[in-house]
Amino acid sequence: MKIAILASGGNSPGMNNIIVGLVKAANEHKIESWLIYDGYDGILQNKFVKADLRYLEEFITRGNVIIGSSRSKTFYDIEVKKKAVKALKQKKIDVLIVLGGDGSYNGAAQLAKLGMKVMCLPGTIDNDIASTNTTIGFFTCLNTIVSHIDALRDSFESHSGICFVEVMGRGHSDLAVRCGIATCAEAIITNKNILTTQDFIDIANQTWKNGKRSCIFVITEQIYGKNNLPPLAQIANSVEEATGRTTRINVVGHAQRGGVVAAIDRYWAIVMARHCIECIVAKKFNKAIGEVNRKVSDIDIQVAVNLPKKPESFILVKQFEEMNKN
Repeated sequence: MKIAILASGGNSPGMNNIIVGLVKAANEHKIESWLIYDGYDGILQNKFVKADLRYLEEFITRGNVIIGSSRSKTFYDIEVKKKAVKALKQKKIDVLIVLGGDGSYNGAAQLAKLGMKVMCLPGTIDNDIASTNTTIGFFTCLNTIVSHIDALRDSFESHSGICFVEVMGRGHSDLAVRCGIATCAEAIITNKNILTTQDFIDIANQTWKNGKRSCIFVITEQIYGKNNLPPLAQIANSVEEATGRTTRINVVGHAQRGGVVAAIDRYWAIVMARHCIECIVAKKFNKAIGEVNRKVSDIDIQVAVNLPKKPESFILVKQFEEMNKN
């Protein structure tokens, strides 16, 4: 049997660990492992390389993905997907294993409908895959953001300032909620908790009256500057004018996608990878692997991509905001 592994979408810390886990488990069952470089595009560009476990193991601490990743616009075309299935079968690939998030899962689900056996593992910092409680890379990313905000707090305490910290999530707010709670942010802005300019001013003034020198607002990306909401820069300027305090925007950016992989992400990467190979050996194909209630799980990929999106915890956000205003 031959498997091929690719990573799709934005890179996520721990993808290398998933790949190592897959190759190790495949070797145990005498399954031949191949890597496809640069995502779905790599299938049609013939970027197939036989897996070298000793080489791959050198990258288990790294937050990059050694085989590369990409977001393929052409792969939305059904004819392109058909060509990909044909190319995989010409290479005698029995199962395609896809690491990625929601978009990657949807691509794999379409390939499954076209007759390709697929397996999916959750490699995304956004934690937005409904079929799993944990996505690989989320906790590494969370640790990076918390360290970043801790450093910002030091700086803005010194200058009695206000900082708008924008974090990733592609509109999903798990990163903002959890890092906001962990760092005692004065407000956490999500799709379900959008603040007006006056709200920001009121919170900044209230916390100042309570003796807090710094004020940190944690904001999920892709909220302001669209849907009739003002750009964040405009809000920050208005808050500075109203409060007379130094106000800055800090976009954490792509540092969130790198760094040394956290232990919990390494653990789930290996456990999920092994379960994936065990499913293949048992001829349980077209599955999305995940973690539910601290146990490794698998679910049909067509079911997984049609599950409702994870709900946002509006009540939790408001509870911690009220705490952190004191």
